[in-house]
Amino acid sequence: MTIREGLGPALPRRLAGAAWDAAARLRRDRGGSAAVEFGLVVIPFIALLFAILQTALVIFTGQVLDTALQDTARLIMTGQAKTMDAATFATGANGLCSRITALFNCTAAYNSGALQIDVLASTDFPSAVPPIPTVSGDAISWGTAAGWGAPSGHASGKPLYSNPGTNQVVIVRAAYLEPIYMSFPVKFMGTNMDPGLKTSGSSTSRLILSTVAFRNEPF
Repeated sequence: MTIREGLGPALPRRLAGAAWDAAARLRRDRGGSAAVEFGLVVIPFIALLFAILQTALVIFTGQVLDTALQDTARLIMTGQAKTMDAATFATGANGLCSRITALFNCTAAYNSGALQIDVLASTDFPSAVPPIPTVSGDAISWGTAAGWGAPSGHASGKPLYSNPGTNQVVIVRAAYLEPIYMSFPVKFMGTNMDPGLKTSGSSTSRLILSTVAFRNEPF
């Protein structure tokens, strides 16, 4: 028997055995699996993290605006704002922006129109129901062309600012268009986070509205 004849029948079996052993080792090898698994979850994880951070920022900004407006509205309730106009009430030394020191640049937002102040007066609380502002692009419309409290000749959609007298019911509102930076659609998850954060009518911002209602003191 020649050497070739002795090796002939055993060679395919050896090759098959070696291939099987290699396949078994490959199947047991877990190297790189963490990287593959991380690659599968990293995009939705980052999207969810950004959405959580942006939502928290919106909530905190609304809380800061609420607190600042409540404190500043006391100037109207006590008669200290009788000589103020809207700009002074917003950006003056004792105005709204002096009480907002974080989260957004209040003065710059007011000067650009992203922050607006609306002050309305009424004779009683039941009739003190102002229209709800809406958003169109980067503009806020207060719905006060010829509606609640708007004087003759008032520009359509612009905020009102009146200096209420003694014992009048007053509604003070501050509207701020909060830019949404950290949100984007996650289509492959079947979820689009943007509409939940951005106000209808705007593709970039969320409208934050703070309201304070009170009756003026007999100053």
